Amino acid sequence: MRLLAALLLLPLAAGCSGDPQEDYCERVEGHQAALTAVAASEDMAAIFDALDAYDDLSEHAPRDVVDDWDAVVDPLHALEDVLDAHDVDATTYSAKEPPAGLDAGARREIEAAARAVGSERTVTAMAAVEQHALDVCGTPLSR
Repeated sequence: MRLLAALLLLPLAAGCSGDPQEDYCERVEGHQAALTAVAASEDMAAIFDALDAYDDLSEHAPRDVVDDWDAVVDPLHALEDVLDAHDVDATTYSAKEPPAGLDAGARREIEAAARAVGSERTVTAMAAVEQHALDVCGTPLSR
């Protein structure tokens, strides 16, 4: 009987263990220094350094910004995947001077993935998650 009572109370205790919004805001604060460094970087490939933080924030995001986080991280992962698939270093890639031996099909895939990262939807979504962090958490994603 005690075991049954303990099992029934477990979900209640778990529900009281922490506020998901507070957890998300703590994660925003925890990632802020790394995201600030990425934002300040001159290296275009530095955005991939933010992916772990973005993934963490996306996984713990409140419902009202989950879709926006998906619109940010999905194109970044797609670009990272296509660069990896063609063994292209993001830090040295240039559309004007693509690596020797990169065929036209690979170049088109990379350029399409890069356009998705820079698309209006992705940029708008990034602005939304930045504004949400500021409004709800009182903390910008980066300083």
